[in-house]
Amino acid sequence: MDASEFKVYIFGMLFLRRLSDQFEERREEVVRSWKERGKSEAEAEELAEDPDEYTFYVPQRARWSEIKDLKTDIGNSLNKALHALEEDNPDKLEGVLKHINYNATIGRTRLSDAKLQAFIHHFNKYRLRNEDFEFPDMLGAAYEYLIKFFADSAGKKGGEFYTPANVVRLMVLLMAPQEGMRVYDPTCGSGGMLIQSKSYVEEQGQDARNLSLFGQESNGGTWSICKMNMILHGVNDADIRNEDTIARPQHTDGGELMHFDRVLANPPFSQNYTRAGMEHPERFVYGFAPESGKKADLMFAQHMVASLNARGKMATVMPHGVLFRGGAEKEIRRGMVEDDIVEAVVGLPPALFYGTGIPACILVINRDKPPELAGKILFINADAEYGEGKAQNHLRPEDIEKIAQVYHHREEVPKYSRIVSVKEVAAQDYNLNIRRYVDNSPEPEPHDVRAHLFGGVPRSEAAAKAAAFARYALDGTVLLRERDDTYLEFVPEVTAKEDIRKVIEADSGVVGVEAEMRRRLAAWWEERLPRLEAFSESNNLFALRQEFLASLKDALVPVGLLDTYQVAGVFVNWWVDSQYDLKAIRSTGWTSSILADDTLLGTSEGAALLERLDAAEDRLLSLEAEMAELQGEPEDEDEVPDTAELKALNRRIAAQKKAVKAVEEERGALIERLRATLPEDKVRGLILSQLYDCLAAGLERYLTQSRQELVAIYENWWDKYRVTAREIEAERDAAKERLDGYLRELGYE
Repeated sequence: MDASEFKVYIFGMLFLRRLSDQFEERREEVVRSWKERGKSEAEAEELAEDPDEYTFYVPQRARWSEIKDLKTDIGNSLNKALHALEEDNPDKLEGVLKHINYNATIGRTRLSDAKLQAFIHHFNKYRLRNEDFEFPDMLGAAYEYLIKFFADSAGKKGGEFYTPANVVRLMVLLMAPQEGMRVYDPTCGSGGMLIQSKSYVEEQGQDARNLSLFGQESNGGTWSICKMNMILHGVNDADIRNEDTIARPQHTDGGELMHFDRVLANPPFSQNYTRAGMEHPERFVYGFAPESGKKADLMFAQHMVASLNARGKMATVMPHGVLFRGGAEKEIRRGMVEDDIVEAVVGLPPALFYGTGIPACILVINRDKPPELAGKILFINADAEYGEGKAQNHLRPEDIEKIAQVYHHREEVPKYSRIVSVKEVAAQDYNLNIRRYVDNSPEPEPHDVRAHLFGGVPRSEAAAKAAAFARYALDGTVLLRERDDTYLEFVPEVTAKEDIRKVIEADSGVVGVEAEMRRRLAAWWEERLPRLEAFSESNNLFALRQEFLASLKDALVPVGLLDTYQVAGVFVNWWVDSQYDLKAIRSTGWTSSILADDTLLGTSEGAALLERLDAAEDRLLSLEAEMAELQGEPEDEDEVPDTAELKALNRRIAAQKKAVKAVEEERGALIERLRATLPEDKVRGLILSQLYDCLAAGLERYLTQSRQELVAIYENWWDKYRVTAREIEAERDAAKERLDGYLRELGYE
């Protein structure tokens, strides 16, 4: 059984353990309350079995105290526990758990009692009450992590239930849901769009309980995962339905479609659909796409449009084909464009989604467009800026921040974004292909024929790089000198390509500008410390984020080395890396559980212990190398390793392994002791240092990247012009002469 098949068992067990622990936590409160009101222990225990006291009532059979010690017929017992839990909470769990079958046969085998017992013992290690979490939604975050893990292992099928979190985050930032709104995802999968909408509202310090979430999912198993996802995130009232959205939309009011403030979705790409038996065909006011040929994309989009209220806005992932295909799809686009509801089209990088390399975009529809975009559409071509991965690419935090900033501020950035009139789109026959309006193709590489023939770097090419040099206060001649009126040449100190990096890294201008960036970052951090130290008193993560981001731009952008988007990248990468620490600070204060082990070991006591551990490990490696040499191939066939020497060396290796293990155990004990005994002010200082080190490391990555771009300019000139065509011809002629000489010596004249 592979991981993706096993996911339902893990989710089921996690759900059982969480609801049972929550129930016991609440039950203890109820018992205590009744005893305080004069009831006896027995009476209080009996009264605590009232299901009305609980959000989810857990019957005896489904309680962890009954499950943790199971030894026989475990699969059947777990199935009965799930069934009992669902039956006692029909309004919230009907259909969610009974399909999970721990006795299911996969191939010719099923999970044995021994494996299920080990499974239970694993979940028995950690209690899952609210008081056990560093921040309230910690379990929800863990569940999201699991869903991503299973999507990664499922490959192409992962896209059926999971949209990459970075894409979801981008769409939520574009839609910016607020408390009091109704948010809808008609193809909700495991519920990521809805969950991140809730998180976004919480980050702004708003009441996420005043956010209504609605979703529909056609796959029953995925629907079940979504329901559990909502509950584990503390969302007990989300309205999630199980049915085909195109054929039978489930969210209706008075016989008509419900209307929502925000709609976010990633519908399945390029599906067939059928009009036979379709409910609410009036949704499709712009026409019907061909039923065959896998072109249901714009049908999903039209359903979303029909689900918007008068001021509603939507963002949906679409394959690029919907932007330019002809026929009925062109007529649908025409209707949307002429009705002036298309607000933006965002081109996404390739290979973001599981199991498909189809280019995708985000289509933003707004029934209440801002005045600046009346009769206009914002095109953003972001397909060239992303992080590369082995199986798939991903949007980096800085990429998301840039797209969101350009969208919300309606910025026009060369080769990235442009505002286009509806008239221009009409003149292009309603073709929304992004490259027609924003071409981000790189400029062709210039080549100077004379420089290729005779060497030298054209002054015109050096002048074209003036902006890159200006970032470091360089005039472009740090590695070049005058040759003549038209060309420059490399200085004599540069005799090999490797010298270029060394000279640039040692240049006073480069060193000075980078030092100024570090100094400003440190000064900015010192100014922010009072605000950060008081952070646990605030519940508005979004306000803190906006305040810190704006002030960091004010501090770093004027230096001129990094632009506003790069500085935003420094910050948002730090924010993403530190978000759970910040949530823990907000929830529980400055507790030692936030400190990483490496931070705790950064104390003088920890450093001394790490030195001992390094020495012990080095000694072990040395002994193992000695053993490998002793056991190696003998030079003489009659040479046989000394058995006594081998045994003695084996004993020394075994003893050294014990020594390493002892120091490792000492390290673990030290970590726990420091975590338990460090005073609060020391903990606070270490957490702040940990946060700053993360931010400073992010800045260093950008400084290194910027410096590498400068090095690459000179290396490109070296590769193009250092060796001239004349020199290549001379080497060729010399090689030919040597070959002719060899042939003459051999008598082949």
